[in-house]
Amino acid sequence: MGICQTKPKVNEPQTKMKKMNTEQRLMPKPSRILDVNYKQIPNKFRRQPTQRRVQQSNQFDSDTQGLFGLTNLGNTCFLNSSIQALSNTQPLADYFMSQLHIKEINPENPLSSQGNIVKSFAQLIRLLWQKVDQYQYDDMKVLKPTQFISTIGNYNPIFAEGTQEDAHEFIAFLLDMIHEDLNRIKKKPYVEQTKFTRFPTHEDADQEWKKYLSRNQSIIVDLFQGHMLDTLSCLTCKSSRYCFEPFMYLSVPVMNRECELLECIEEFLKKETLRGEEGWNCTNCNARRDSSKKIDLWTMPNILIIHLKRFKFNSQFRAKIRSLVKYPLQNLSFENLVCTKQTEKPSYDLYGVINHSGTLTSGHYTAYAKNRDDLHWYHYNDAFVSPVQQPEHLNDAYLLFYFKNSVEEFKRQTLEGINVSQKRKTLKNTIAIKQTMLNMQSQQSNSNISDHIKKNNNNNNNNFAPSVSSQAKKKMLFRKQTKHFQIIKAQDQPSFQQDSSVIQEEN
Repeated sequence: MGICQTKPKVNEPQTKMKKMNTEQRLMPKPSRILDVNYKQIPNKFRRQPTQRRVQQSNQFDSDTQGLFGLTNLGNTCFLNSSIQALSNTQPLADYFMSQLHIKEINPENPLSSQGNIVKSFAQLIRLLWQKVDQYQYDDMKVLKPTQFISTIGNYNPIFAEGTQEDAHEFIAFLLDMIHEDLNRIKKKPYVEQTKFTRFPTHEDADQEWKKYLSRNQSIIVDLFQGHMLDTLSCLTCKSSRYCFEPFMYLSVPVMNRECELLECIEEFLKKETLRGEEGWNCTNCNARRDSSKKIDLWTMPNILIIHLKRFKFNSQFRAKIRSLVKYPLQNLSFENLVCTKQTEKPSYDLYGVINHSGTLTSGHYTAYAKNRDDLHWYHYNDAFVSPVQQPEHLNDAYLLFYFKNSVEEFKRQTLEGINVSQKRKTLKNTIAIKQTMLNMQSQQSNSNISDHIKKNNNNNNNNFAPSVSSQAKKKMLFRKQTKHFQIIKAQDQPSFQQDSSVIQEEN
């Protein structure tokens, strides 16, 4: 009897230690533990593949994480494939695996779910990336996203009713809700969105992005959002309106023939004509006019989602475009597609694809994704996950996920970052101005010296040397001219208050 009483006391610490080791072993492992005040998130996709590779198409590497399937709970393939694509977005997964969302939830935001959606999503991501013992893998490779779907249904019932829905629409909704749940701006200030009447400058763009960041900062902005310029031009009076807009994905048209992805993007960026009721209500004519519309890409995001518009709807018919779109697996370059020089080279590698097979009324979604651990491609078909070759030119590709391959780390978007950029530009401009003035002064001085030498030569006097007082006067003149030049440049800067439309205050 006494032995039975002492055994638990002796083994209790060992039992606790064993339990703790098991929990630690099953915890997901980010590429680097991040702090809530992170400045950048490492781009792990850029590392070289390890020797730990899948040898055959029907084999898994026991050390590779992130290979759980998701049970189809009734027409939820659109949701399952979307979750798998976002789960394999390495910097986003790192953020949730480091549990940074806990400290960044903004429950007071009226546009949010008070943190309910992001907490449910984070839990699902951590479960998908939990480390499982090799011997338990076959019994634990499928998860049921019941709680997540239930939470989504509380805020958008259409995605939880068991009907066939669109993966692109779901991802747009989910990323928007995650952003609002994690918006670092607790009180959004009142700002005005400027509508320019002439083509804007880099300074204009920085100011508009600064306005946007004054109301919107989150991991979603850091990773997924870029900046585009929307232009409307009246075909009657030829006046134009330029307006900056943030974007989280590119919805590009699909040709009715086999084509390249770049052709689809170029078609998206082409000028189009708007007529009749679709025309622009020209502020100069004070009337609705036939007009042209043009979109220009200004700043590219770290993670680029491209939506191939395969579904056509109008009052008479609904159809799906089945044309093959050939997309590059590596080095998708936007250098000739953006209207400004980028700070970081706009070059991208593919890491995920969502496919839609079948028809509009009877279709099925699956996903392909590149695993962060072994850098091998896997096919996610609801509960079934299998290794595959890289998914080149899939006929049913619907959503393409690219990461920027030109950077080692994905930087955080902050107002301070914009201010630093502006200070650098100001410093460069000041240096350029001073150098220009120095060159002008040097040329003027050389000219004066030459004239003086000629004059002295005419007087048979070759002993010319400028006096110290003369040099000091020239320096003072230079400082005055430079200061005056900078004041004039400042006065020439455009006003950001012209022709503005008010962004409504949500809170």
